[in-house]
Amino acid sequence: MNEKRKSLDMTQGDPAKLLILFAIPMLIGSIFQLMYNMVDTVVVGRYVSLDALAAIGATGSTMSFLMMVGQGMTNAVSIVISQAEGGKQESLLQKSVAHAVYIVVASSLIVGLFSLFGARPLMLLLQTPANIIDNSVTYIQITGGLTIAMQCYNGATSILRAIGDSRTPLYFLIFSSLLNVALDLLFVIRFDGGVAGVAFATVLSQTVSAVLCILYMFKRYPRLRPGPACWKPDPKLIRTFLGIGIPMMLQSMALSVGMFVITAVINSHGSSVVAAYTIGGKVEQLAVISFSNMAFSFSVYTGQNFGAKLYSRIRTGLKKGLLIICSLAILSGVAMLIFAEPIAKIFMDEVDPQILSDAVAMVRIEAILYSALGAIWASNSALRGMGIIKITLVSSVVELASKIGFSLLLPLFFGTIGIWMAAPIGWVLGLIPSLAYLLHWFKVHPTDPVEQPAPAV
Repeated sequence: MNEKRKSLDMTQGDPAKLLILFAIPMLIGSIFQLMYNMVDTVVVGRYVSLDALAAIGATGSTMSFLMMVGQGMTNAVSIVISQAEGGKQESLLQKSVAHAVYIVVASSLIVGLFSLFGARPLMLLLQTPANIIDNSVTYIQITGGLTIAMQCYNGATSILRAIGDSRTPLYFLIFSSLLNVALDLLFVIRFDGGVAGVAFATVLSQTVSAVLCILYMFKRYPRLRPGPACWKPDPKLIRTFLGIGIPMMLQSMALSVGMFVITAVINSHGSSVVAAYTIGGKVEQLAVISFSNMAFSFSVYTGQNFGAKLYSRIRTGLKKGLLIICSLAILSGVAMLIFAEPIAKIFMDEVDPQILSDAVAMVRIEAILYSALGAIWASNSALRGMGIIKITLVSSVVELASKIGFSLLLPLFFGTIGIWMAAPIGWVLGLIPSLAYLLHWFKVHPTDPVEQPAPAV
């Protein structure tokens, strides 16, 4: 079928080739997103004010928290639908799409109400400076309060990726990013909308992209269109969505709260260390892009093969995928060991020797164990694809607790270097429960289940 040519059937063909083909559009999208974020920062900084830029920057951890809560549910949509797709269960596929609408609307309502009424108390709790807090609250209330646009967009792209189509989400990501930049310029320069203008530009671009993406999805893939019977609430299916989505939401919330704590620890070491951490983080974003999307592709790959009960194929794909991911991570690590300093200088207007030294130290220390970071992403992504969420929550808690604990302890012995050592140690320790569980699971499921013949009458 023509419909099938655009989506990848992860249950057939070479696993390594499928994972690479699926990950390439996501990689291009990530690169494009990074470029857009830089343009967006320039627009706000140059055409509104530095205070406006600071106000939006101050919402970073809060917006990340809200996005992660919403993504917990849309990721559940992706897992349920990928398993239905792999099992060739057309009726369940359509019913899952219909129920995904309920999940998206409900999660949007929760996040939206929290954004409207919790923005100011939360920003006060985070001790946002008085000169930027009003703009920060405005930005959160608009983008978070109208989060249904983003949730609909994320829900549609999650469905598309679940059936093996990672190219269409790329096209709409590019369109959304370009439209957002154009609307930023229109609302900020032409209409002098300030921070509110930037927020409305974001929401409007997401709304247009979501509507077009949904319309295109149903036109391109008629088998995804739910029939009237699919809209009847199914308590069992809703419990399945919530059973996957709620632990993923809790995991995301724990990570966000943990990042608040880690940020506070770093802040306690002074502004120069904060600056080094910020620069090092930007450099690391560029470094991990080579293998992160490959790692995150496992949720769809394992989801489809788990639905098809092809357990040996999951094992084969994980072995090949981990080999590719670790190879890319080692290459990225070597590149950062060599080029960390010149890359870090790109993000500095004026080179401060101490800040540069700390930023480069951070990047180089973490680069040594990028393979552990890729492995933990891949392992947890594979487990999520199979619907095994609780162990990934354990992994995240272990990783986070290790990062917090070692970021407090190691500086006592190693100074600033100790802060940078905490993250890679956390990756290694967080990998242990996930990898151990996967090995145990493969031991329990050494072969694919065999269909039993019907009993003779």
